Amino acid sequence: MKDPLDHIGAFKTILNLQQTPDEVICRSFPATFRGVARVWFSKLPASSIENFKQLSDSFIRHFIGGQQHKRPTSFLLTVRQQEWESLRDYVKRFNKAVLEIDEADDQVIMTTFQVGLNNPDLIFSLGKMPPTSMTDLLFKAQKYMNGEVSLTAKGLMGKRKKDETNESHGKKRDRKDSYSETKAGKSSPNIPRKKTNFTLLVMPADKI
Repeated sequence: MKDPLDHIGAFKTILNLQQTPDEVICRSFPATFRGVARVWFSKLPASSIENFKQLSDSFIRHFIGGQQHKRPTSFLLTVRQQEWESLRDYVKRFNKAVLEIDEADDQVIMTTFQVGLNNPDLIFSLGKMPPTSMTDLLFKAQKYMNGEVSLTAKGLMGKRKKDETNESHGKKRDRKDSYSETKAGKSSPNIPRKKTNFTLLVMPADKI
């Protein structure tokens, strides 16, 4: 039983619409139990419940520990697409995280989704034509997810990711080598050139 308060609330809403007597409610409520809730009810002492309020209070006290607590909206900022994670897997993971938080408006959800995004092509597209809603954003993302599927089917997805990584590392290495050469040139002392001695040849003029 994840949320006893929600379970009772849904049950009371249905019964209140029908103006059901308290006695009937008490007898109907156990019919909604499953698993551990049904076991709990079967172990209640006979004649220990006098009305629905007493039954619902006892039910809540027993199962309140299993109530699912929502995460703050800021939790979405911790969800980021990993370097080797596909866009489809990131979308699934992000949507799962959205279900774990308190209610948040569309704008917050869209912003946090884009903050965690690690797909240059989609980032550029969203920057050029900002989505109007989360549904619109996911519709745009679907195009790039389909593209990843096509690349994966051709065996090119892994190569593309690897090439992007190697290119990034190559640029860093080139900058580092350039810096090292410049530093070495500045710190090395001037080395004097070695003089070359020439031997003068003296010959008589008539022999030249």
